[in-house]
Amino acid sequence: MEPALPERNLGDILSETFVIYGRHFRKFLGLAALVQAPATATLLAPVENMAIYIILNLISLFALVSVFGATIYAVGQHYLTDSVTVVDCYRRLAWRLVSMAMLASIVAVITTVGLVLVGVLGITPYSMILAVILMLGAYVAPALAGPVVIVEGAKAKAALYRTFGLASQNALKITGHLAVYLLVALGLGIVLFVPFALFFPSGTDAMSRSFVVVSLIGPAVVVPPVVSIAITLLYYDLRVRNEGFNIEKLSQEMGLAAA
Repeated sequence: MEPALPERNLGDILSETFVIYGRHFRKFLGLAALVQAPATATLLAPVENMAIYIILNLISLFALVSVFGATIYAVGQHYLTDSVTVVDCYRRLAWRLVSMAMLASIVAVITTVGLVLVGVLGITPYSMILAVILMLGAYVAPALAGPVVIVEGAKAKAALYRTFGLASQNALKITGHLAVYLLVALGLGIVLFVPFALFFPSGTDAMSRSFVVVSLIGPAVVVPPVVSIAITLLYYDLRVRNEGFNIEKLSQEMGLAAA
C-alpha cells in the first residue's frame, strides 16, 4: 500500500486504473456481473410499447449506477487493505442507495435533454457534437458526486454542492478526463463485441435476439469498472491537490483500518 496518495495526470490515472483492475480482476468481474448480467438479460423482453422501453432503460441505468457505487468503495478497499470484498462494496452502496439513485435520475434527465436537442436540431454531425459536449459537461457533477456519496457518506444534495467546490477550478480538465475515459471504455467495448458481431445471425427470431443479448453481456460486465475506477482516481486527485488528501483521511471516511 502506498503511504500517500500522489497527484496524478491523465496518463497516470489511466495506468493506475488498469493496475487496480488487473490486481483484482476476478473481484471486479464478479462485482459487475452481479447486476449487469441480469440487467442485460432483461433486453430479451419484447418491447411492445414505450412503457416497457423506459423500464428496460431504467433497469440498465440502475445497474450501471450500482456498479459505479460498489466500484468506488472497492478502490478504497484496494488502497487500504489491498483486497476487494464484493459484499462490503454493495453494503456500502445500500447505505447510500437513495442518494445514488437521485444522481442516476439527474443523469437520466440530462440524457433525455440531450436526445431532445438532437431531435429538435436533427441528426447532423454538428447537432451530435453539440449534444455530446453539453451532455458530457453536465455529467461532471453527478459523476464526481458519486465518490463523494460513497467515500464521504454525503447525501445527494450535499454531495453535489461538495462536487461544485472540488470541480469549480478544474471543470475543463475534468470534462476532458471524462471524455477520454468514455473513449477508452468505448474502444474496449468494441473490442469485446466485434468477435460476436462477426457471427451475428441474419434472422430476427427469438434465437437470433438471444445471441445478440448474450454478446452484450461481456462488454456490459467488463467495461463499467474501468470508467468507475478512473473517476474514483480523478476524485482522489482533486482532493489531493485541493486538500492534501491522504490514506489516513481515506481510512477515516471509509471506516476501514489501513493495513
